[in-house]
Amino acid sequence: MVDMLGFISDQLDQLGVPYEFGEWTSEISYPYFVGSFDEIEHRAYTGGVFTLDGWSRGSKSKLSLAEVNDKVKEKFKDLTAVQEGTAFFITYRNALMPPTGEEDLHRITITLNTNEWKGA
Repeated sequence: MVDMLGFISDQLDQLGVPYEFGEWTSEISYPYFVGSFDEIEHRAYTGGVFTLDGWSRGSKSKLSLAEVNDKVKEKFKDLTAVQEGTAFFITYRNALMPPTGEEDLHRITITLNTNEWKGA
């Protein structure tokens, strides 16, 4: 799981996405994104669902969230990589923009399916 999370973090960093795993601990600057991971252990590999939640404020903030979604969607369309004996296969699943209950606060939830195989 740690390898997968590190790999995803590196990819988001390359895209310029302001991201932290678990909770946002830096000074708040919009937009920002927080990731979570639901791991599913299989005999031959580890799979799971990575969720990236983003928040923004302001009149054009929905657009900034949609722009990040487009970048993530393109990057993780069918991303396959091998690093240090570990193979990763990540696919973009979907994005939702649920209401937040606040007029100028906007949110997006981006979901990725993940698979990780470790070499012997």
